[in-house]
Amino acid sequence: MSNASNSEHITSTGHKLSARGHLDVHYIALKDEYDATLRAAGIQPGWSVLDAGAGNGVFLPLMAELLGVDGHIDAYDLAEENVEAIQDLIASQRFACPVSARIGDILALPYERGTFDAVWSANVVQYLSDQELTRAIAEFCRVVKPGGLVAVKEVDISVWQYQPQDPKLIWRLLDALSDDVQMSGAMRGTRVPAWFRAAGLERVTAITTLAERRQPLRPVEREYIRNNLEFLSGLARTCDLPEADHDQWKAIGEEPEGLISDPDFCYREMWVLSLGILPNC
Repeated sequence: MSNASNSEHITSTGHKLSARGHLDVHYIALKDEYDATLRAAGIQPGWSVLDAGAGNGVFLPLMAELLGVDGHIDAYDLAEENVEAIQDLIASQRFACPVSARIGDILALPYERGTFDAVWSANVVQYLSDQELTRAIAEFCRVVKPGGLVAVKEVDISVWQYQPQDPKLIWRLLDALSDDVQMSGAMRGTRVPAWFRAAGLERVTAITTLAERRQPLRPVEREYIRNNLEFLSGLARTCDLPEADHDQWKAIGEEPEGLISDPDFCYREMWVLSLGILPNC
């Protein structure tokens, strides 16, 4: 595998930044905020929940704890290796509730109407076009019971900052990537509630989380941030950018620790948890 592929952490589906190792590091580096986001979704004991795009299952232990012994989770993901990782977890870890896993596409869920009390989907819809997002939310609504919950957590990378790097450097890169489905999808997290309302969901709300990491950084935080910088440096090589920008991204990709080790280094990212209730009628 090429260095570019390594920096992109690609699964068999072709999705960037969705491979098992990166997901583990990402979750652990931001665990406190991620756990708070899942708790804020309002999942109740005894519910049946679809984890739509479950990745390698990082949210499953806490979700199972929230559901308790009478709950149930169906973990669903497009990448075979991620589902295998979840099945390994099921075999080796005692979850607080039953968990099953299967492979499939969230645009065509293999469940009957009204199967679940809630759908949870985290860091998934960034891989969809606007039209596909409409289809995915329609599928979430179809498989949720009347009065059930749809919860989608997604990033808005327009807030990404790696200070003291000039923020305009990443803004120019993101602008150059505006036609890339994943990158444009990853700037859409703030606007997902509009899709909820268009789908007919009620009591639509949004909870925004800003995650910030400053010196001193834990090793797992350094690894996560380093992964991101190497990924962005690789993307910059494919873009039409000023020569000075290419030089900066090349230097960052070759020695990300030079930026990360700055005593004034500050990393920021933001995500939005969108919540909606399916009407009872």
